[in-house]
Amino acid sequence: MSPRQLEYFLEIYNQRSIKKAAEKLIISPQAVSKSIKEMEEELQVELFIRGKKSLEPTVEAEYLKNHAIKILEEFEKINTIKNFTQRENKVLTIYSVDGFLQYVTVKFIEDFQKYFSGITLNIIETTEKDIVKKLEKREIDNAIITTPLDSEVFSHTYLYSNKNCLVIHKDNPLAKKKSISEFELDKQPIAGKGSAYSCYNSNMKKFFQSNINPQIILETTNDSLIIEMAEHNLAIGITLDYIAFTANSENIVIKPFEQEGIVRNVFWIENNNALLTKEEQSFRKFLFNWIEEHKSQLFSWI
Repeated sequence: MSPRQLEYFLEIYNQRSIKKAAEKLIISPQAVSKSIKEMEEELQVELFIRGKKSLEPTVEAEYLKNHAIKILEEFEKINTIKNFTQRENKVLTIYSVDGFLQYVTVKFIEDFQKYFSGITLNIIETTEKDIVKKLEKREIDNAIITTPLDSEVFSHTYLYSNKNCLVIHKDNPLAKKKSISEFELDKQPIAGKGSAYSCYNSNMKKFFQSNINPQIILETTNDSLIIEMAEHNLAIGITLDYIAFTANSENIVIKPFEQEGIVRNVFWIENNNALLTKEEQSFRKFLFNWIEEHKSQLFSWI
């Protein structure tokens, strides 16, 4: 018994007529009649009895109807899975440090689709620690991160930079300053990205080397929470400039570090021993060209 036969059966059940069912199915009445006869022979039961004006379903037909509906629903689900796995679009998964998509904006995705409509991007933003681990284990062969790796195994290409900045409550005395010295953060409550991020670690290392000991109140991957901590005057937030300026609050001010060079550089990393797929090559070339062409339009804090 096939799904097609079940469809014919249900149409006859609904129409109570072979002729009307055939019209709905756009096939000949003979084909419908033959299909039902084959089903009755296979099941060894009678499914319909001819009444005065229409076909009447038997008890067996009533029982079969409910099961036929369920079976056809399951076949539809199976076909959905089949269509998904056989879709023409290639899915390209790229791992990136968080904030990449927020920085390049949806314009990057929009432009990529214009040139490569047959590739679906799956960009996974996570911690740099997690990405490096995947690269070293050869679970992935390329990524967007902030730290160049072993040059003998991995090559890197510079993409762009973001400045670290401070998000401070307006009532904090430091909010009145034009810029903030690292030394002024000594013993201050701090909320930042956390040890899984090399940029945050670099800042903390500089502090400790200079005998600066801020009070780490919160380490989190959630930039919104870092800003919220500053908004409630619970801590001074350390985050990236383009993220800080998305905050819409009258209770905070955004201040630069006094020292130069406190930035987050972003790189494209790839394994020298790996052969990139056609899709990865297309993405890499597009990424480099797009960043170069749009760098004047991307966020810049002057």
